[in-house]
Amino acid sequence: MGKFKKLGIILTSTAFSVGVLSPIAQASANGKESPERIEIQVASTETNVTKSTLIKQLRTIFPDKFNFVTDNDFQTGRGHFFRDDTTIRYELSFYKTINGKDVYGSFTFKGDDLELENFHYQPANIADAVYPAKYSEAEAQKIAQDFLNKFPNTASYKLRDDGFGFGYDININRPLSQPISYSFVYSPTHSGVPISDQQVSIDVLGNGEITGMYRNTESITKATFDGLEQKKNEADILAQVRDNLAVELRYFIDYNYQTGDRNVKLVYMPASGFNGVHALTGQWQAANGFSSNVPKTKSVEKLSSQPLAPRKSGMTIAEVEEFAKSFLKIDPDKAKLQIEMVDERENENGETIYSVGYSYMYDNGGSGSSFEINKATGEILQYHDIRREFTKTDDKETTISKDAALAKAIEYLKEWAPSYVHEYSKPIDDVVLDQYSKQYHFSFPRVVNGIAVVGDELYVTIGADGSLGSLSINQQKIENWPTASKAIAADKAKASYSEALKLQLQYAKQDSEDKQHFNLVYSPTFGGNLFNQIDAITGEWLNSIEESKEQPVISHPTAADELNYLLNQNVLEVKDPSSFNADTAVTKGEALKIMLKSMTYGYFGSYGEEGGKQSFNNIDSKHPLYAIVEQAVTMGILQPAEQFAVDATLTRQELAEWYIRALRLENAAKHNDIYKLNFADAGTIDPKYAGFVALTSAMGLIDAQQNNFNATEKVTYADLAVSTIRLARALHDNNSSRNYYY
Repeated sequence: MGKFKKLGIILTSTAFSVGVLSPIAQASANGKESPERIEIQVASTETNVTKSTLIKQLRTIFPDKFNFVTDNDFQTGRGHFFRDDTTIRYELSFYKTINGKDVYGSFTFKGDDLELENFHYQPANIADAVYPAKYSEAEAQKIAQDFLNKFPNTASYKLRDDGFGFGYDININRPLSQPISYSFVYSPTHSGVPISDQQVSIDVLGNGEITGMYRNTESITKATFDGLEQKKNEADILAQVRDNLAVELRYFIDYNYQTGDRNVKLVYMPASGFNGVHALTGQWQAANGFSSNVPKTKSVEKLSSQPLAPRKSGMTIAEVEEFAKSFLKIDPDKAKLQIEMVDERENENGETIYSVGYSYMYDNGGSGSSFEINKATGEILQYHDIRREFTKTDDKETTISKDAALAKAIEYLKEWAPSYVHEYSKPIDDVVLDQYSKQYHFSFPRVVNGIAVVGDELYVTIGADGSLGSLSINQQKIENWPTASKAIAADKAKASYSEALKLQLQYAKQDSEDKQHFNLVYSPTFGGNLFNQIDAITGEWLNSIEESKEQPVISHPTAADELNYLLNQNVLEVKDPSSFNADTAVTKGEALKIMLKSMTYGYFGSYGEEGGKQSFNNIDSKHPLYAIVEQAVTMGILQPAEQFAVDATLTRQELAEWYIRALRLENAAKHNDIYKLNFADAGTIDPKYAGFVALTSAMGLIDAQQNNFNATEKVTYADLAVSTIRLARALHDNNSSRNYYY
């Protein structure tokens, strides 16, 4: 690896918002927060890896995949590394337009051997990945495995089956015109036991194309491992964990990052603060190491019993700029502060936010970032201190204690965001000093109705010297919280946890001085999932990937595949699939809902607000289909009128009009006099629908039946399922779906 000098690096950092949680971080209340990874760029004079070297390595790994990309099409970036991993990475990318379609790829190579660490590729032709996909999940898994086998030292890798890699997520409502993509996650193993926190994820499109890989592994050639022959009996550990199970109520915010929709659930989660049990000693694994005593989560304790006044109400842009100069000041001998801009915007809660862009310039480069202030309260919402990344720190400096760091974190919150603190609690999970960043990472959960909230926390990092490393506030604006009075008894939830409890044996490293030793740990799983919760209202598991559980199936002689696909994609809602009659006529309202859910992410905007439009007199903001109907008007599928007969049966010629409008071909369809309809029952087709019927028939969206279109006949669920799949294909082929990703 090319050596680098401190004077030859350029730091580039953006404000890191730990307020946006990953699904896994949300799922585990006991999980340890990942520290910020600050990317540090290396000056071009400090590396000897050329563009041609990177291209040669790419073509070695993918000998036939990117022949359409010339060497001149590739671009390179500067080398970079991270504070916690000084191995230099190198980037290579390309972007092209082929037959009017965008194609791009980005690749990151690591270290002296230019190991491929990650890549993402968007091919031009993905038609075979749209349902029905060319390759099944099982076939895609074989493609992923074959690709993994190309890399050295991966013979021991195994596919994870604990919730990290099990194909595309059928619980996510997505436009059916989008390609099907499968994701598989593999972990390295030692003596057949998986190593936690290390994995390789591989993405495969439904057409067999490998479109992405991310590798988070490290060499274990110098590592030491606990011996399997010394492990305790699994049944004994299982009994030990079961005897110490406890559950408690939490609110869980399920945030859909594709749609911006939030769904709050009241859940039961484990109340114990352990992540597993040491397989050799039987000690409990917690954030601060192994302990003979059972770690428990702390009780809710609010940061302030009473609301505190805002820091400064109604800040102006001028006041924000002056504040930034003071807040971000630095020794002029080390760097020069520049305030680049102050931007004003509205966030998703309807609050006005100032975003302050700034940079520190020094002799050999500069580093830039931004922080956010709430205009109404003058309080800091997002901030990450980048000064410590380019100023010298004394590694021998005395590290403050955890309790002292917590006191400093609370002090900073009361200073910079006082109006929030009365809604939040002290951390309920243990915290230790992160050995890489030399910071304490504190999470302060929101408290509603006396219950801690997962997915709405204040985040503060405190340096070993007591300085503020970062502060992040991303409070969710939620009106309705499920009431605890409707929850099932805690004993019943505990019994469900106990029944579902299994142990997974894995190797894990503690954040300690010995960076090379892996401990053998029994980790609890519930319902086959490392991260699982029970819905406190229904008593059902939120996530279950047990292979023994079969998906509900709809039976039908001609449309079974389409119906079940729509059901699994959450497009079709059926209470009891086994008794569902797909030959039942579908109403206009239900058909419209199915159609729009198949074309979009299923989020239809905030139409119910004051001053919102109303396109039909009988569909006001209180109607359950209001948002769907108004979205259909926005998309041009419906035209405003006096009434929309939501409960009337949809006819085939009316469906034909909807489909052609969805494809935005209504201007062609309006010229009904130019179309010759060759159906035997052409005389029964209303002239105003003639163009729409002709186009849908020509495009194969709706089939004729024995040369009869049956224009005024009912549309059944089976008819709608088959034609909806065909519409999705047409939207994809005509690139029309780009307008419908709501």
